[in-house]
Amino acid sequence: MLRRKWRRRTGLICIIIFSFLLLWFCITNIMLYTDSGLFDIKSDMWKNEDTERKGIKMQVIVGHFNGPLPDDRSKINYTEEELNANRFAPISEMGELGRSVNLNDNDSKLAKHLFQINQFNIVASDRIPLNRTLIDARRAACRNKTYSSALPTTSVIIVFHNEAWSTLLRTVFSVINRSPRKLLKEIILVDDCSQRAFLKKTLDNFVLNLPVPVLIVRSKERIGLIQARILGAEKASGDVLTFLDSHCECTEGWLEPLLDRIAFDRKIAVAPVIDVINDETFQYQKGIDVYRGGFNWNLQFRWYSSPPSELKRRGNDVTHPVRTPTIAGGLFAIDRQFFFEIGAYDKEMKIWGGENLEMSFRIWQCGGQLEIIPCSHVGHVFRKKSPHDFPRGNSARTLTTNLVRVAEVWMDEWKSLFYIISSAAKNISEIIDVSERKELRKRLKCKSFAWYLDNVWPDHFMPQDNAFFGRIRSVPSNTCLQLVYVHAALNKKNEKRIKNQANGYCLVNKLKSVAKRKNSLDVEVCTVGFDMWQMWNLYENGYLKSDEHQCLGATEVINGHWIVQLKECSESDSEKWIYSKSKSLLIHRQSSLCLNAPVNFAEVSVVHLPTLEKCNSRHSSQFWKLEDFNWKIKA
Repeated sequence: MLRRKWRRRTGLICIIIFSFLLLWFCITNIMLYTDSGLFDIKSDMWKNEDTERKGIKMQVIVGHFNGPLPDDRSKINYTEEELNANRFAPISEMGELGRSVNLNDNDSKLAKHLFQINQFNIVASDRIPLNRTLIDARRAACRNKTYSSALPTTSVIIVFHNEAWSTLLRTVFSVINRSPRKLLKEIILVDDCSQRAFLKKTLDNFVLNLPVPVLIVRSKERIGLIQARILGAEKASGDVLTFLDSHCECTEGWLEPLLDRIAFDRKIAVAPVIDVINDETFQYQKGIDVYRGGFNWNLQFRWYSSPPSELKRRGNDVTHPVRTPTIAGGLFAIDRQFFFEIGAYDKEMKIWGGENLEMSFRIWQCGGQLEIIPCSHVGHVFRKKSPHDFPRGNSARTLTTNLVRVAEVWMDEWKSLFYIISSAAKNISEIIDVSERKELRKRLKCKSFAWYLDNVWPDHFMPQDNAFFGRIRSVPSNTCLQLVYVHAALNKKNEKRIKNQANGYCLVNKLKSVAKRKNSLDVEVCTVGFDMWQMWNLYENGYLKSDEHQCLGATEVINGHWIVQLKECSESDSEKWIYSKSKSLLIHRQSSLCLNAPVNFAEVSVVHLPTLEKCNSRHSSQFWKLEDFNWKIKA
């Protein structure tokens, strides 16, 4: 009897334990699936609007920051001790001449664990002395250049929020050590409500012993980069305001070329060539001094190659400034009076994002100029992600609202293209108040955005009234020429098309990484409805362009044999096309051959490459129809 009762109890206990384990297993798996994104759970309508518009995932590149916005799902819960620890322990000659830092196994493990605190290798940074030597990244002609002895003075403004001790102070030391003392009026450190203990009294005491005046301005609440820079600018007394991020290293001769250009014309705002400091090894890597800033249809900042026309304007002088439509925003110098005359920053823009485009448009449209100075090099730690959250956690809405303010005030009818791409931006545009900034534009008698495109960025890829914008469709089969961007991290295709009407498939550009712009062509089935990746511009000069400064062109590989290619636009004759409306042919001007879509689509896995063939008005695979898309939203 007792044995029977014991068996029942044992069985009941086993059932309870088994049920608990089963329940735990199910809950755990649900959490894992949710965390991995297999379940599409959105907390509000704004989540991921910045990185996913119209289903298009793209790497965000905004202003001074290059990478995705904060992602809570992958965060490590660090202890207060880990967050507040200052492990700065420099080793002599470590990282000298900008060399990479090699860590032992134990330090490498620690670096991996601590990486997310700053989104760079803090252990490597903490091994490098504050005054490490760097390569001279300038061209020889720059090293031999001399400057006036009567240059204006500058206040260097550095905003920081929970910055690492070693990167912040290495920025300060590089400014002090590589700037002529008579030109450096002061350094202003603006603390945007940091919580780390070593950035309080310890920092206050440390800067007291520096050989130049260093003023620390502290905000009692998180106000963001934009407001913090205004705060610093209002405290500055130098003739020129020089803004730097808090993880930079200035090289020899960085300051004089910037000040010299502003002394020449105080309405010129200038930026240095931004070199790369590797976020893993802290190796200093020289940047390309003929790149200039632009932006895509999503209003995301991009670096593009300078066109031949700009290189021709500079002549053979490699030291001559490069005119740039936009600046990255993290590192630049501007006359202090001019900065305030044209409206400083938009005080209603929050935290960061879009302020660089707003500043760029305003300077150009309101009588100033923007230039990149090849003889000035400053290194910057480029992080793949931001380590900092936005206040109240809504980074997407904050960024989108900032960009809407830019579009509403400065872009005139071209704001419509942005609103078509981002419905969230369109919704925000109906509720925000930009009357004060519009009044500023009116008072300053600023020029139109059409003037900006025609005169500042004539090789742009924005739609124009006098040019075709829309799909390119093949007559018999309803297929579209398209581009496909494949983000390496997501392994997802995002398609952009010109439709081939002979076979129902689309010409595709497979771009594995937006940042690296590795592109290839394919032909695939078209989607329906508006898709930003289906839109193309065919301008009067014959260039066939799409977003991201991509041009459809061709190259001759063997005598008489040409292949179609998609490439960054370069004003080359190989990128020019003629559309014969009467014959529906798309003719490559340089080769006199016609764009021809492939015929066999039986094997889905095979890449279907378009070709250039001898024009034949009887071949339906060569028939293309240009279908206009109305990119202007009616008020």
